[in-house]
Amino acid sequence: MTKKLPIAAIVGRQNVGKSTLFNALARQKKAIVDSFPGLTRDILSVTVTHGPASFILSDTPGLDINDSSELSLAILANAKSYLEKSSVIIFLLENPNLTPFDFELYDLIRKTSIPSIVAVNKMDSNADLENMANFYEVGCADILPVSALRKQNINLLLDKIIGILPEKKQSQEKTDLKIAIVGKPNSGKSTLLNSFIGETRSVVSDVPGTTRDSVDEYFAFHGKRIKIIDTAGLKKKSRIKGNVDFYSKTRTLESIKKSDVVIHLLDARTGITETDKKICDEILEANKPLIIALNKWDLIQKDTNTFSEFRAEVIFKLYRSEDFPIISISAKEKQRIHKLIETALGLHEKAKKRIDTSRLNRLLEDIQNKKTMPLLGEKLKIYYATQIETIPPRFKLFVNNADFFKKDIIRHLQKILQKELDIKGVPVLISVEGKKK
Repeated sequence: MTKKLPIAAIVGRQNVGKSTLFNALARQKKAIVDSFPGLTRDILSVTVTHGPASFILSDTPGLDINDSSELSLAILANAKSYLEKSSVIIFLLENPNLTPFDFELYDLIRKTSIPSIVAVNKMDSNADLENMANFYEVGCADILPVSALRKQNINLLLDKIIGILPEKKQSQEKTDLKIAIVGKPNSGKSTLLNSFIGETRSVVSDVPGTTRDSVDEYFAFHGKRIKIIDTAGLKKKSRIKGNVDFYSKTRTLESIKKSDVVIHLLDARTGITETDKKICDEILEANKPLIIALNKWDLIQKDTNTFSEFRAEVIFKLYRSEDFPIISISAKEKQRIHKLIETALGLHEKAKKRIDTSRLNRLLEDIQNKKTMPLLGEKLKIYYATQIETIPPRFKLFVNNADFFKKDIIRHLQKILQKELDIKGVPVLISVEGKKK
């Protein structure tokens, strides 16, 4: 894998507009923005290309967290560790004045010896610009006024970032596989992401709902460049309260749609819950290849029948789960996480498979001749079939009467095609068209 791009990290107090600036520089709404302080907990990253160069832009949590809870300390430690890897620090201040913590934070930044850019946010009008004199007290002669909300001076800020980068190159790396890790709160998603990449990237805590945004990271596996997306834990609809939960769910569903393969993480200690069922329905609705991972398997008392019994429970409670691979893992102990990646790569290749039309029609003719379902081949006739799409495979059947092909018939055909075409684990989509009258 080629050398990683340089990192430009946005740093500042809570609620100064770091996430809004992050979205403006990235030209996309990736970070959740809300007036609630301390919203960002993990470090969000995106690749930005501007002019001759690309870099990784990162949004960090507000560093003025003043409580001593275990979660807060973990957030601060993770953020400060990440800053040490940065090539440029964007120190964001807030109109109209400096605060005592701003002086402390800028002193901390100077001690890192990492090049920095000082910007003042919420400079939305000419009247606001009159406050610029207030900020030179921090000890920096070159301060840039910006409005992240109105996108003012954003290109100028990008120019300054590019000018400081230690090396200027455009990102040309292609991603071979995008995996979304999905599950209910506290199922171990962030631990799994950290285990994949071999370092602490997402904050791990026993506090449910620690991850609020979707966190992206890349790593190499057997010559493949893989993007892992750690998503916010999905909650039951009745438990979604306020903008933060709503946008967390929206980001998670977007991550599922943009992924190539989804890992649905289940907590083996709690068994299958109603929330797990709802999450599985969302994944199936997106028509994505799926791996069901039974996490925290190291904490389960086991005998020779434990896995087969748990697998039977999953198949019984989660609709269509028998179509997909079920793997027991321990994200914390890194048990069978290589198997997860190997399985995901295999599913992605299967999803791209194109079936020869003659082979497909011979298979369907054989199914009808064997009368694998009552009336199939008699009252229900398939005249011809063709594959019209890949990722996932989509087939169109030309039949005598489309109204005859109810859900149970389509489901039966899906299962047979998955098995006979060796594409188990990949959704099979079937549409039917009746005979023209």
